[in-house]
Amino acid sequence: MTTTQAESRLYAGIELRAVEKVNGHSFLHGRAVPYGEQADIGWFLEDHAPGSLAKSIKEAARGLPLLMFHNASTFPIGVSDKWEDGTEGLDGFWKLDNSAEAQRAAELAKPDEDGKSPLGYMSIRFQPIRSDWEYANDFNPNLGPSHKDKVTRVESRLVEVSLVSTPAFKSATVTWVRSNERALHRDATGGKKLEAWQKVLDELRDTP
Repeated sequence: MTTTQAESRLYAGIELRAVEKVNGHSFLHGRAVPYGEQADIGWFLEDHAPGSLAKSIKEAARGLPLLMFHNASTFPIGVSDKWEDGTEGLDGFWKLDNSAEAQRAAELAKPDEDGKSPLGYMSIRFQPIRSDWEYANDFNPNLGPSHKDKVTRVESRLVEVSLVSTPAFKSATVTWVRSNERALHRDATGGKKLEAWQKVLDELRDTP
């Protein structure tokens, strides 16, 4: 009998997009995993197919935990509240608790004037269910990515998401962290996006 172990991946394709305090709690929005982007796992290259986690998040009996560095020996700093499963990646909203650790984590995710932050990335822990492998004809990891096997995760079960500081993908970083609603209106990305954020905030206010 083979036991499938949960695996962890770091993705810089994950963007922490907002932190907003509502009713004493902070809500964090970010990308849990990008789709179609390869990560070099060492012995092979890996990417996740669009919708590969859709069944998992739909069937989850409760909100999935948000941890720090996949450290399951400590209490979670938050719990998932909503998911947005798009073609480019799986985004989520997490409700942070009121602990000092959770609030400090939110602050550390905020970019400085150089666009850098100590906790600007996220990582998923998952269990592979179905995978498509492409094997290299001249397998030799020492020669670089073109000589490594490639795997696409077609279906996986999401176990948890963590805030981390070391990414695999460096192309995407934290875009912004806000501590008040008025600051949202300084985002110059267009009215439709602002209206969408306003709708989200209204929904969060109704969350007990």
